[in-house]
Amino acid sequence: MSSTIEDNELPKANVTRVLKSALPPGTALQKDARLAVSKAATVFINYVSSVANDVAKGANHKTISAADVFKALDICELEHMVPELQESLAAYQQIVLDKKQQKKKEKDESKAKEDDDDTAMEEPSRGQKRSLEDDDEDDNMSVDLKKSKNEEEEDEEEDVEEEEEDQDEAQEETQEETQEETIDDEQP
Repeated sequence: MSSTIEDNELPKANVTRVLKSALPPGTALQKDARLAVSKAATVFINYVSSVANDVAKGANHKTISAADVFKALDICELEHMVPELQESLAAYQQIVLDKKQQKKKEKDESKAKEDDDDTAMEEPSRGQKRSLEDDDEDDNMSVDLKKSKNEEEEDEEEDVEEEEEDQDEAQEETQEETQEETIDDEQP
């Protein structure tokens, strides 16, 4: 089955949005100009993807990674684009990490709220007499709950720090691999 450029064409709305954000306000675009940019972008993406696939296969990888794409850009003599793309990738990865941490935080908060609701249910119902010893036990339990919540928050902060360190290490490894591949290509 052969595919044509129209089969892989980018969505017109996305191309229009990118063009409008890149051009000064009030600039008019003809329909043919949008179509030309869309086709050119599709060809560029296909070409870089093909070269990145060759790089990945050459390294015995089945999946194209960001490092493979950066190497492909170097091969295509577009190395001037690599630093800006690496910055954009790092920013994107940070956004994804922040969303993941926010989701985890919301999940933990809802779980804590459920736990609070469960403890409220365990309290004696109306009509039961409470002794002074029950009040002392409640005070001790609330202190213990506060301590456990503080410990959970500290554990969460440690987890977040570990995830950030892991992400920083992964970015450094990717940059080192890219630099090593560049150095290997430069040597005769």
